[in-house]
Amino acid sequence: MALPSNSLPTCEHVADIRFAASKMHGCERRAFVAEMTLKYCAGSARKAESLFGWGREMVETGLGEARTGVVCLSAKPLTTGRKRWEENYPEAAADLRRLAEEHAQQEPSFTSTVAFTRLTAAQARQRLRELGYPQEALPARGTLARILNRLGYRLRRVVKAKPKKKIPQTNDIFINIKKKDAANQVLGAKRISVDCKATVKLGPFSRGGLTRGNQRACDHDMGDNGKHPPCGILDEDTGQLTIHFGSSAKTSDFIVDALQAWWERLPLAERQATTLIQIKIDNGPESSGVRSQFLHRIVAWADQINKPIHLLYFPPYHSKYNPIERCWGILELHWNGALLVDTETMLAWARTMTWKGIQPIVNLCTTVYEKGISLTKKAMRAVEARLDRNPDLPKYDILIQPLGAGSFVS
Repeated sequence: MALPSNSLPTCEHVADIRFAASKMHGCERRAFVAEMTLKYCAGSARKAESLFGWGREMVETGLGEARTGVVCLSAKPLTTGRKRWEENYPEAAADLRRLAEEHAQQEPSFTSTVAFTRLTAAQARQRLRELGYPQEALPARGTLARILNRLGYRLRRVVKAKPKKKIPQTNDIFINIKKKDAANQVLGAKRISVDCKATVKLGPFSRGGLTRGNQRACDHDMGDNGKHPPCGILDEDTGQLTIHFGSSAKTSDFIVDALQAWWERLPLAERQATTLIQIKIDNGPESSGVRSQFLHRIVAWADQINKPIHLLYFPPYHSKYNPIERCWGILELHWNGALLVDTETMLAWARTMTWKGIQPIVNLCTTVYEKGISLTKKAMRAVEARLDRNPDLPKYDILIQPLGAGSFVS
């Protein structure tokens, strides 16, 4: 018997019911549809189609399932088509990702999370062959290029008009970094990548971001509510990112204080198991291989924690190859479009970004740092005596042994 007219749902209720059904799938949705059809449409699939806009066949199937208790399985399989090459050969895919990462760089303007790599598909295929993978397991060159794109590594067109900025030792520096990095990893070193990002200005500034909200930024970025230089420390083995925001100048003392804070947060067992700390860093003015205050603080830190410290510098104009540069690109895309009006907002947005699925550890330092601190030549001679510089690359490869420690060969 049909329900009385006053039992029909209102327009608002119909909208709510349709919305609830749209959030369900499969047998769950059909059970809900059948229940609503029995309640409001006297079990008529035609009326349910007219009132709620549901497909009549789906309604009839749901009514049949409710009547018999037998749930119909979808004729479409859960997975269709062939598996991707990365799924069939996960070990080869991991090696391919490692090969691409060795040549990867972040896009300099940080407008994309995609990495660019100098590794071509043909070179990647040859390297995989050299690693022992059989011919039949390797895809064709065109397919391998698409796989590299899926993994997030794309070739980039060379800009012919770009001026050449390369020192004679650039290639040797990269070869040395790769060699020492592999050796230190085998020796159980804690490998980190360190860099300071451009100072973040607080205020209602757009910074070129996009938003779906109705926020309005100032038409001119004049004045600010404070500045915070960030120092990032990326653990290359675990993927854990630490961002240390300062409240003063970006100096050598600020960078070393950030490193000390990072070390103190590590679990005791992890610190005890560390045989050496390897730091990849660019040759910026606050942390270069000739910056007296930075080297003085690093030597003192090595003595404090009683661990050797190995500084590996990237050549000038090539800091984009430092692994942590990729993290800055993620952060920029994450918070662009948000108005960083105060310190709390900035820290909250930084904490919600992710790198390799892990949220960063975010600290705020309120220490005021003095600029321009440097050692006298006499004091620097004492520091220099503690530095074991690579004779071929003295400014780009520096090993520091703590006092009283045995010799450590890297």
